[in-house]
Amino acid sequence: MTPLWIVVVLLLLATLLCLIPPLLRRAPPTAPGAEDSLRAFYLARREQLQRDLRAGSLSPEAKLRAEEEMQRELLQDLAARQTRVGPLGGQRAGVAAACLLSVLVPVAAVLLYGKLGNPRAAADMTLASTAPAHASPSGSDAQNAAGDGARDDMALAINALAQRLRGAPDDADGWYTLARSYETLGRYADAVAAYRQVLRLVPGQPVVLADLADALLSNNQGKPDADAIAAVAQALANDPDQPKALALAGMMALRRGDAAEALGHWERLQALLPADSEAARQIQSNISQARAMARGAPAGGADNDLSNNSATATPNPSGKTSPNSLAYAAPDAATASTTASTTASPSTTARPATNTTTNPATAPARISGHARIADSLADRVKPDDTVFILARPVSGSRMPLAISRWRVSDLPRAFVLDDSSAMSPQATLSGASRVRVEIRISRSGAAAAQPGDLQGVLPDVDVRAGDLDLVADTLVR
Repeated sequence: MTPLWIVVVLLLLATLLCLIPPLLRRAPPTAPGAEDSLRAFYLARREQLQRDLRAGSLSPEAKLRAEEEMQRELLQDLAARQTRVGPLGGQRAGVAAACLLSVLVPVAAVLLYGKLGNPRAAADMTLASTAPAHASPSGSDAQNAAGDGARDDMALAINALAQRLRGAPDDADGWYTLARSYETLGRYADAVAAYRQVLRLVPGQPVVLADLADALLSNNQGKPDADAIAAVAQALANDPDQPKALALAGMMALRRGDAAEALGHWERLQALLPADSEAARQIQSNISQARAMARGAPAGGADNDLSNNSATATPNPSGKTSPNSLAYAAPDAATASTTASTTASPSTTARPATNTTTNPATAPARISGHARIADSLADRVKPDDTVFILARPVSGSRMPLAISRWRVSDLPRAFVLDDSSAMSPQATLSGASRVRVEIRISRSGAAAAQPGDLQGVLPDVDVRAGDLDLVADTLVR
């Protein structure tokens, strides 16, 4: 923040230097004795006219005309050379105006910045610019520089959205996008506040209640509290087939040792998912753990965060129908299922799955592959470290078009990025042709890269690419 305020002070000083000196400036007085010199000059000219008259070179009429002309010139010169001294009251008014401007201009600038500016954006930019330089082999400097630029773009875009919502607090879509963006950055407390704003505008929305519970759990290191339990219960009361709520309810039940209840939630969720989907395979793994726990065997991994494995379609909580909201809510044709129809909000319509053959050029955007950690760096991470898999545009804005969050304990694993993973309905994979796919393993749980994190990049990928090998092979320094 210090460089910003130095620039602000310099600009204010420059403004005051342009405004105040003219108010304090006085007109230069006429030099002493100038009037006497002028009178002496004209007296000399008059004596010359007298000599010309006595010598007969000038007639009396000509002498009279010359004297009249000389008198007019004298009066004009005396008027022009009079001392121009303003009244004392005018000088005092100028000093008072200068003092007033020197106080009002800085105060007005600070108040205007507080009203229209965004001090938090300046703080975020300062933190980004003071982050330590990254140094790692195999071209990682370029990757780190690109990551810094992307983080700055994302922070600016999110702060701009937050600023806009201050002036339009009844925009449910905007609050929902802001909440998801905060989750991506690991700002879970801010995400909780944004989800509560959505529920203020659209009470009882099951998908938003499930997302709120997910953010509450993340903010509490995965431990359910009363608010998270209540949000999941209300979501299932309003929609018993809400996928994320079912996944979270099963996880909460397993944590408190109720394997039977966990099985009930997860088996119901499994019936809603396509049998060959990655989400269905993950839920099957959870069901196996719950059954093992019910038999008295250890249920390893029961504490994993399952909220990202529920394969939910994204809602449009505003209740307004628009082309963007319809595209945002519906999953692509390859993954559409009963889940989509049961989780979309009243203002959205999900597209049913079809078995028709799709031209690859017109197929929905869907990136899939296998994510893993390089063997040489496996000892630098912990099982509960957060894994972000995301896709950004190759050029232009660096805001992620799709993002997925996991745990290190889930790796290696298959992953899928599509429009249901979008952070914003205006920025989806379907709107791009080539993207940059990244994996980042964060110790702090924040999406912004920190020293000690791992990352890996596939720099130029088609939005319909499959069988990618995404490896976290670079250490951020």
